[in-house]
Amino acid sequence: MANPVAIGLGVVAVIGIVLSLRASIRVLRRAGLRIDAILSDELDDQPPRPR
Repeated sequence: MANPVAIGLGVVAVIGIVLSLRASIRVLRRAGLRIDAILSDELDDQPPRPR
């Protein structure tokens, strides 16, 4: 039979990994949105090029 302490530590480790992945995904999405906003502002500010 498995040790209950080992099972508990495994569950806590898995929960910690899942929560850290969720947080990192959220941070990367926010950073991506900021970069998209900055790039679109930069592209909107450029004067039209003559042909």
